[in-house]
Amino acid sequence: MSFFLTASQVIQNYGFEIAGSTYDPVFTKGYINSSPNVSIAGSSCFIDYSECYDNSDRTTLVKMFQNTPAGTTFALSNGDYYDADVEIRRDISGVLQLETLTGNNKLIIGGIVSGFTYDSTYNYYIKNNFVKPPQYSTTYVGATNSNWIKNTLNDSKFKSVINKGILGSVFSKQEYVEIAGSTLNSGKLLVSGSLQLKDKKEIIYCGVTLTNENVASSFKTITQFIRGNSNPDILAKSTKTTGCYVVYNGEGNQVNCFEKQNELQAFLRSQYEGATCSTQWVICDSCSRLSDSSYNAASGDKTFVFDVAIFAQIDQSVDSNNNPTATLLLNYPTSYILRESSLISINMNNGLKLDLSHPSLKGYSVQVYSENTKTNLISTNLYYLGTPGFDQASIIYLKQAKSPRSLYIDFVGPVTLEVNIQIV
Repeated sequence: MSFFLTASQVIQNYGFEIAGSTYDPVFTKGYINSSPNVSIAGSSCFIDYSECYDNSDRTTLVKMFQNTPAGTTFALSNGDYYDADVEIRRDISGVLQLETLTGNNKLIIGGIVSGFTYDSTYNYYIKNNFVKPPQYSTTYVGATNSNWIKNTLNDSKFKSVINKGILGSVFSKQEYVEIAGSTLNSGKLLVSGSLQLKDKKEIIYCGVTLTNENVASSFKTITQFIRGNSNPDILAKSTKTTGCYVVYNGEGNQVNCFEKQNELQAFLRSQYEGATCSTQWVICDSCSRLSDSSYNAASGDKTFVFDVAIFAQIDQSVDSNNNPTATLLLNYPTSYILRESSLISINMNNGLKLDLSHPSLKGYSVQVYSENTKTNLISTNLYYLGTPGFDQASIIYLKQAKSPRSLYIDFVGPVTLEVNIQIV
């Protein structure tokens, strides 16, 4: 098996600036798009981003709080909060003294200096009730040991660093970037992370010392490299379609999820996970949708016990005569590759979930029969949840003594698409 640095993503644009041995702009221009859950207990506050999956936000938390000295003060703004269920409005803006960043770098613990108004009957604030995402400011600026590449012209998703799935060492990922045509910063540069600032400009942090260089006026190509097995099957993976790269522990519980990863990035990264971990690449724009749809064995709907998940998507295109076509694609064990299949054999103990939440399924209904003549719809031990194409839509099949072992499934819409699932 050969492990080489493999080109996995490309950014082409004007407007790049390179800075070496300087201040980190996160302290003056950092911005977080996600809201936390906040718990206030006496003189302490616990700001919890455990439900945050945005790569830029997670990197901002690390850069802003991880190596900042304990005792540094931060002002929390945008603390306007309204709980419509109980008609409670609060503004918990205030000043905190940093104690630590912990909990997989998603939990800020601080001592309250001022503000954070609360009362003893209401001291836990849910992320969905904040009017705007809370923000942080500080007079601390750090040391002059930051090295970064700034993208100043990210006016579309094709020119955006954030949309290219760059993670880096802040997530324990080994990857590099190379700037074609750079005279002062040549070669492959180790990446430590990437994020978007308040002014929408984007930063790629590097784990090597850079030299100041302004290449904004010339068209540059930045290529991302990830180390991995470079066999032809891996290299054939798509670099265009992006999705979520999900990591599970040995018990099948989701331990991490990364958004905006193309198929090649996901397959290269999967080779470096722990021996007890398993991975999955799902075409989906948000990790939160996967959790909400019970992809996570740890947080799944406990009313239904299932040990297999299948993700469905309909690929719509046109043929050589410009006639519309539709193909049913399924992501399922054991390789978890989104592919076309008319017959699937699944080994399970409890049941399966057919995830129908992908937007491409809007306008389709799903019908499940027990025989290939498709005369009798299955009516026992099969549960239809939600509307195909919308969040949490799914079909749950429970494997019991009298449950059918063949599922003949029709996706009925502008065309009818079929798949047969055999239960072992």
